[in-house]
Amino acid sequence: MNPTTPGFRPRAIGLAALAALLTACSPEPAPVAPNVRPAYVVEVRTGGGEALEWAGEVRAARRAELGFAVAGRVAAVAVEVGDAVRAGQVLARLDEQPLRAQLAAAAAEQARAEAQQAEARQRWQRLSTARQAGAASAAEAGAAQAELATAEAALQAAQAQRALAAWQLEQATLRAPMAGVVGARQLEPGQSTGPGAPALAIDGAGRELAILVPATLALKPGQTLALRQGARTEPSRVLRVASRLEAGGVRRVHLAVPDAAEVGSVWSAAIETPGTPATPWVPMRAVLPASEPGQATLLRLGAGNRTERVAVTLGAPQGDWVAVRQGLTAGDRVVVAGAVAIAPGTVVAPVAWPEGAR
Repeated sequence: MNPTTPGFRPRAIGLAALAALLTACSPEPAPVAPNVRPAYVVEVRTGGGEALEWAGEVRAARRAELGFAVAGRVAAVAVEVGDAVRAGQVLARLDEQPLRAQLAAAAAEQARAEAQQAEARQRWQRLSTARQAGAASAAEAGAAQAELATAEAALQAAQAQRALAAWQLEQATLRAPMAGVVGARQLEPGQSTGPGAPALAIDGAGRELAILVPATLALKPGQTLALRQGARTEPSRVLRVASRLEAGGVRRVHLAVPDAAEVGSVWSAAIETPGTPATPWVPMRAVLPASEPGQATLLRLGAGNRTERVAVTLGAPQGDWVAVRQGLTAGDRVVVAGAVAIAPGTVVAPVAWPEGAR
């Protein structure tokens, strides 16, 4: 219809009035609610100093590092690592042929010295008798006495050489000094070895943990502490503390461990260090990894339960909790579970975290 056509204007006015009426009757758009999601939240704990952990290796309280006292070629090794042995049991032998030859030579030298000593004694006795009868001079008797003294000294030397050769032959057999278990073996048949070279190690009764701690960490015999291996925790005490410092200013400390602890296994000792009562602690599972060693991030709840990512400096762990040296204060709340999937700025509905829940 052309706008000049009669009747056009009233229809246009009617459509405009209808549109205005519909607009007036439409409700206002509802505000969009924020994306609220539930999350396990825990309040930061506060406590004393950190329980620093020092790792060490379990060793036998009675341990023997064995080696041959003489040089030679290994003829046989009678034990393997892990074998149980009794005191006096033969562990290894050297080739005895050279040592038997030395013993035979020493025995022959002793026999020769004994014959010379007997001959010198007879000569001295004859000249001594002749001197009393006036048939020999004092010089002849004195020379015979000096010859006897020389022969006796040579005999003593020969006897000592024979005793040494016999001892060396005896040392060609390596025996266990105590009952225990073979912990190490460093020789094989046919190998040449020297006096004092490591050959075998026997782990005897008792177990202890040896750790190296800073000299500034004061520990005393009898002091109690806790040991940890994985999820296992055992009470312990300080057995002894070395009086001498080792390289790097550390001191060796020996701790008690269960008798069933395996030699060579690694345990860690939790030792309390002085700290402030306001040291913050959070569950380990609340920590998000970061690129720098010792650095990490957490999701902290701010105003309106809106999450914010904070960088923290971690201390030493103690059980399932870890100390926070920087980044948190008492009263802060952090997201414990699912923090990786929650973006910073998300509003959450805090749910109390049942400790130990997975």
